[in-house]
Amino acid sequence: MAVACSWKDADSRAAAREFLAQKPPRRAATRELMKALLAETPFERRCAADLARRVSEREPGILREYAGVLIDLACQTPLAEWQARGYVTLAAARNAATRAERLRLAVLARVMIDDERIAVRAMALEAFGVLAAAEPELREEAMMLMERYRREGCCAMRSRARRMLLVLMKAETKTPIRAAAGHTH
Repeated sequence: MAVACSWKDADSRAAAREFLAQKPPRRAATRELMKALLAETPFERRCAADLARRVSEREPGILREYAGVLIDLACQTPLAEWQARGYVTLAAARNAATRAERLRLAVLARVMIDDERIAVRAMALEAFGVLAAAEPELREEAMMLMERYRREGCCAMRSRARRMLLVLMKAETKTPIRAAAGHTH
């Protein structure tokens, strides 16, 4: 992944298109992305995290074999690198394949929802919604959070809450909480 001196939205979209245009399983591109997530400079890490977020949004599970690494990165990224932390958290949420991974990441998302930065809170709320859509145990808590933030808070939080509420409602029709509560994982 070649990183320019600046990283604009158009650069990020183009990098995601380039990544996704490669023939699956995209091993070389994925290795390069994972190396960039561990780069020395915060700028490179942020760009890589943004790319991981974008490709995972387009193709959830695309980085599934690295879900544990993404969760570790989300937990270990310094608070000062809030954008990279938020992006990696979203990528991890969309790639977490096991109950243990989802519950582990949910702990971080809960903490991030209380961050002082609006953008971090919005990304964390979205990540928690993604996790709850896949993990019935989190759904009731997520529904309450989405209902709360749908009515109060800043525009970014209201927007994410409305969008994730729809995702959760759709997930609920596939696996109701009552039926899933007795289900073992």
